[in-house]
Amino acid sequence: MSQAAVDGMTRVLLVRHGETNENVQGIVQGQLDTLLNAVGLQQAQRTGVALQAESVTRIISSPLQRTRDTAHHIAAHHGVQIETDPRLMERCFGVLQGRVYRGPAQKPEDTEGIEPSAAMRTRLASFWDDLVADVRASAPRVVVLVSHGGALSTLVNQVLLPRGDVVLREDLEPSRFWNCSITDIHLRADAPGLVVRWADTAHLDEATHVVNVDEAGPAPENA
Repeated sequence: MSQAAVDGMTRVLLVRHGETNENVQGIVQGQLDTLLNAVGLQQAQRTGVALQAESVTRIISSPLQRTRDTAHHIAAHHGVQIETDPRLMERCFGVLQGRVYRGPAQKPEDTEGIEPSAAMRTRLASFWDDLVADVRASAPRVVVLVSHGGALSTLVNQVLLPRGDVVLREDLEPSRFWNCSITDIHLRADAPGLVVRWADTAHLDEATHVVNVDEAGPAPENA
């Protein structure tokens, strides 16, 4: 029996894609369609194994290849079709994409072609609101979202926590969203969702915490 059924609530698992060569090289990816490297493929496989005991009923991925490939290794254990939603895509960083980046974590809003941070928050909030409305109208389930470091950081740190949609379990320490990490959110009917696991990489042997230049970090932006 799934934990969702036992607890009588829906759980949403946030999974970041596996490692790419661009991650290692400090290159801004944004909405470039990059691929998992050998380490990233292994991470995705191990994440699939780690989640095989979960009663996953739905997997929603960013349409970019690195997330879809990660989602494939999760879906292989559950026989469910992978849905894609462009609202889960990484932020577009305009002219910074494809370049090694050593600038400030908060990318300048006047960067040519960059997606405004407010627009990114709006699309992620729209996705979350639609998801919650859907899952709360159905039986408890386990939903997996496969996305990107910057997108997940924005969703949790700049949308869900500030709006009071979720709260952190008291013993959790926020961090970056590492490659193939798992964050577990319990959706409760009469209270904010509860984040019970944050960017957990315990399922990855010798997990390497490569700093993702696309992600500003765990602290909310003021922009």
